[in-house]
Amino acid sequence: METTLLKNTLRELFSDFYETDLPDMTRRQIAIPEVSGCATVVLGMRRTGKTFLLYQRMKDLLASGVAKDRMLHVNFEDDRLLGMTLEDLRYVPDVYYQMFPENRDKLCYFFFDEIQNIEHWESFVRRMVDTPNVQVYLSGSSAKLLSREVATAMRGRSVEIENFPLSFEEFLIHHGYFEAIPRNISSTSRSKLQNALEKYFTIGGMPAVQNVPDTLRASMLQGYVNTVIYRDVIDRHGIANSQALKFTMQMVFNNPARQLSVRKIVDYLKSQHLTSSREYIADYLDWLSDAYLLHKVGLHSESAMKRRVNPDKYYLNDVGLVRSMRIKHALDQGPLLENMVYLQLRHQGFQVEYVNTSDGSEVDFIAFHPAQNDYRLIQVCFDMSDPRTFGREVSALRKAADSLGIRDRYVITWDDETLLQGGIQVLPIWKFLLDRAEKIER
Repeated sequence: METTLLKNTLRELFSDFYETDLPDMTRRQIAIPEVSGCATVVLGMRRTGKTFLLYQRMKDLLASGVAKDRMLHVNFEDDRLLGMTLEDLRYVPDVYYQMFPENRDKLCYFFFDEIQNIEHWESFVRRMVDTPNVQVYLSGSSAKLLSREVATAMRGRSVEIENFPLSFEEFLIHHGYFEAIPRNISSTSRSKLQNALEKYFTIGGMPAVQNVPDTLRASMLQGYVNTVIYRDVIDRHGIANSQALKFTMQMVFNNPARQLSVRKIVDYLKSQHLTSSREYIADYLDWLSDAYLLHKVGLHSESAMKRRVNPDKYYLNDVGLVRSMRIKHALDQGPLLENMVYLQLRHQGFQVEYVNTSDGSEVDFIAFHPAQNDYRLIQVCFDMSDPRTFGREVSALRKAADSLGIRDRYVITWDDETLLQGGIQVLPIWKFLLDRAEKIER
């Protein structure tokens, strides 16, 4: 891009930012770390509000007394910046400091959206990170800003945070059920929570679809999925056999929270008169996970062989996405509830695997929080109405707890609540989503 034209374009873009108010938004309950000498990188699926998380950080800075002219937000998907190169990027700080020379000795905050669209962007960001009085924030589509690629490109000079769809608590605030969630839940508040939970369980937490009609919401969510499939997987990886990928994705949507082997998917494709190798199917699942559309959960075991031969379980990034994409008419509520529990664990920062007991029973989650050194075993059972089913779930939980030596054990249901022998807590999902479990003294 010609230098004079580029500089004028950047001045115009920067002026637009300073003359426009930051948008109103529902506050996300996500900690946004800031480490000197490191870029903060926001990762996540498309349309989950990564840019709005950057705006939230800007608003916090404004509230703390930082002048807006000490911040700069640039969206590199702006059509006025098409054709920009690595060499051109050096003009971003140049033009900024020409506009605000008094800020050269002040801490300034640079927010870059979609900078990964520019080839070799990482060398520019590393130079910015090494510049005194500069703090850098990055956000971009998962197609070109993957966690493992950021780690390689930034060589330990980044702090990464994951952005998921709205949590239940964020959903409650967004829709005005509460200004702040009360610690003690009255009968009136409980009714509100139950009403909100039904809606959350149906529409999910993707921010932009919260206030649209049901028919439009479904088509919007389907559009999000298609965009991820085409832009973040097919285009990025040059996939020729897109039909096999689409059928693989459809099988995952129809089997959330269930073990799903690569062999089973290959057999399913054969039944649909499609052929694809096991290697390609494994790659498809990895790439869809990279794009945050689905999440892979493996077996908890010290044996690498056992982890390799046992199928993974797959969870979708939002229950609303599942409902919009399923072709089955009947929806099994249990797997959807389990999917919701998984997402809440990820919201809370837990690492998650599933457990097989010695007799072949399964416990849905062993969750470990590295910062808190907190282990939990969690079983999900929609209700307690079938004594045999519920007894089987609890029995597996007890066996896993005895084997692994884990004391915090939970059964998450839709609305049942009790304390079982041995300190197993049966919790309704709303209490789990709001982190209202009772601490059991042992």
